Amino acid sequence: MHRFFARKTAPDSAVLLPEEEAHALKVLRMQAGNACQALIDGRIFAARIDEVQPAVTLRLEEELPSTEPSVCVTLYQGIPKGDKMDYIAQKCTEAGVNRIVPVQFSRCVAQWSGKDADKKIVRFQRIAAEAAKQSGRALTPCVAQPLPFGALEKALRDHDLTLVPWEEATGKGIASYLNGQRDIGILIGPEGGISPEEIACLQAWGARPVTLGPRIFRTETAGLAALISLLTLTHDMGL
Repeated sequence: MHRFFARKTAPDSAVLLPEEEAHALKVLRMQAGNACQALIDGRIFAARIDEVQPAVTLRLEEELPSTEPSVCVTLYQGIPKGDKMDYIAQKCTEAGVNRIVPVQFSRCVAQWSGKDADKKIVRFQRIAAEAAKQSGRALTPCVAQPLPFGALEKALRDHDLTLVPWEEATGKGIASYLNGQRDIGILIGPEGGISPEEIACLQAWGARPVTLGPRIFRTETAGLAALISLLTLTHDMGL
């Protein structure tokens, strides 16, 4: 089933597709009467194409069940090298992340700044939007501007709980800290890991180091592993 982001233009059941979405529908050679799904302000609707000229409009039928997790998860990702952030944005969106915030740790090799950072964020946001449609989500995670490490002290106050998967953590896993929290941060270091000094700061700011088991994940897979583990424990993975 093809899905399109749409916006309501009237109080009735008619909705309009933005230009980019309308172009995608026409490339697929879809016609009036074809069934599809409309993604509107975080809600999913069964719909049918009403008109394709001069603008593409859809007629809404019924609202479909939400596919969003019961917990709101923000991924704070240490800025990785190369194109690894493309993978992170795509796969974590598929899994159910709500927001992705790149973070500049002391051991980050890559440095993002100025127009270069702006271009990267636009690309990551586009990847997240496509992944949201593919995976049947009505919400596209926000990919935020990069934060310096020190800004985490304030940012982490917004969450009920922040977890830091760390290769040197022992004893306690994600389940040890879950107690009905609904807004959770997951903080992942870059390729070089999180320094002992940074871990000390994060703990002072309320974050909880956790283990993901005896195997060490790469930075581009650690956040996904932690996210899926968390959503499994909160019964958001259909298990």
